[in-house]
Amino acid sequence: MKTLCVAVVVLSLTSMCQAASLACNELLKPVDTAPDLTGRWYVIAVSSDTCLVPAAVNAFLWPSFAYDASSAQTPNIYKVTAKIKMYGYCANESESFFYDKSHFFDLDKNNAPTGEPDVLLTTGCPDCLILQTKDIDDEVIYLSKRQAVTTTELAEFGAQAQCLGWYKPQVFNSDHDYTNCKSFDDVDVDDDHSATSELIYQRWKTSYKIPFECFCEKGLSSVASVLEWIENAWNSL
Repeated sequence: MKTLCVAVVVLSLTSMCQAASLACNELLKPVDTAPDLTGRWYVIAVSSDTCLVPAAVNAFLWPSFAYDASSAQTPNIYKVTAKIKMYGYCANESESFFYDKSHFFDLDKNNAPTGEPDVLLTTGCPDCLILQTKDIDDEVIYLSKRQAVTTTELAEFGAQAQCLGWYKPQVFNSDHDYTNCKSFDDVDVDDDHSATSELIYQRWKTSYKIPFECFCEKGLSSVASVLEWIENAWNSL
């Protein structure tokens, strides 16, 4: 009977692992058809294979990001303007990309695709993009035509991050008013920045745990597994 029970448990675990593997294969599959890339895309969240930098940026600076994409005259080339806002200050920067079969490429001086591409992954959200990139760190960026997504949609993105073995997504600020803000180019060190400093302080007071939680996320999981193994071994003596 004990042998039968062990066999049932092993088969159950194998089935669960296969189901998870199948789900991950679907979630990490590049998109089959090219979406309409033009228009404004709001950055909802980011997950990365590293933790401390994105978590600290989110906790301390709490930025909001958006991308405005438009088609160039050359087929498959898009001009993308990245926008960022932090504590009432805004900046933007434009760059062109080549898109082909779920892949984004940088362009060289001759407008030819170059470098390792970013990849659009599958998503169940009809007006969202999941962009896997290796610009600085390995990360996936969740973008949407809406300024906020549903809990279910965000949970799917979290599952994609988990399939990659990466950290829990950092959800960024949803203040996307890029018109009524000051330019970073106009910042004067001699100006009174007490109001901005107070906003940063208030944000840090409520969010200082974010980097620590992210940093401990995988470490605590490993510790818990070790403790569980020790407990089981002790109980079996």
